[in-house]
Amino acid sequence: MRLFDLHCDTIEALHERGEDYVNNSTQFSIRELDKFDKAVQTMAVFVPDEIRGEAAVKFVEDFYRILNEQAAKYPEKIGIIENISDIDRITGEHKWAFMRSIESAACLNGNLDNIDKFADMNFKMIGLVWNGANELGSGPNNDTGLTAFGKAAVKRMEERGVIIDCSHLNDAGFEDLLENSEKPFVASHSNVRACCGHPRNLRDDQFSEIVKRGGLCGINIYSKFLSEKNEKNKEDIFRHIYHMLELGGEDVIAWGTDFDGEITPAPEVENPYKLGIFAEYLLQMGIKEEVIDKLYFDNAYNFFMKNAR
Repeated sequence: MRLFDLHCDTIEALHERGEDYVNNSTQFSIRELDKFDKAVQTMAVFVPDEIRGEAAVKFVEDFYRILNEQAAKYPEKIGIIENISDIDRITGEHKWAFMRSIESAACLNGNLDNIDKFADMNFKMIGLVWNGANELGSGPNNDTGLTAFGKAAVKRMEERGVIIDCSHLNDAGFEDLLENSEKPFVASHSNVRACCGHPRNLRDDQFSEIVKRGGLCGINIYSKFLSEKNEKNKEDIFRHIYHMLELGGEDVIAWGTDFDGEITPAPEVENPYKLGIFAEYLLQMGIKEEVIDKLYFDNAYNFFMKNAR
């Protein structure tokens, strides 16, 4: 069993609860590491919309320290990816490989030099926005595109080898990203609107652009992004996967679970191990084994080995 997940909010959930990565309350934990042959988990520092300015910079710096301290409790089970080549070493040692990311570039505080700061701290991916507006652009709460600073930030992130994450970005911002980016980018935890009309999801043409550019799209397992009925069932997850494959997404689909994002997922995928055995259902539904392998690990691994530092 292998898994490469592009997004979870577990580090902040652990901090709020005073727990660590061996616990029984968060959706993500390392308790079942022995069941995985290889496992990579992207640990996002989520910057809420109400945190801005220098406070947002410090927020990420604080959680950088917290993540390091948490991982250091279990050096025999967790390794943090500093250089992207560490993935092979850490997983080869049968440890969970943690990759750092940031959800909302409000943490840049309108300063391009902060991209260099976070790149030097080995954050491999930064989401441009969350739901509201920041110095770069906006999520679905309004319809403004990328700002001049946002466009400059895209360029600097590409120069520094920091992967751009467009999840949460509104439609106008997505169009500006297409015009101002030269390298592949990621939608770390986004589904498709053809299967669920939530504005957080991607239109078919947007997903097709990610395919065309060789990016990644991480499938979000939460019900409100899976179906307008907001029901927790595995069939809705399958519908999104199947539609992405119809759009030519075999080499760009991945998982972007959003574990511990304050929403309850379908019970069949409520933790990493259950997500792993969910592959059996996909196989029963006619998804080929080689496509499942790409979804669970290969696509994300190949993308980051090629595009990140």
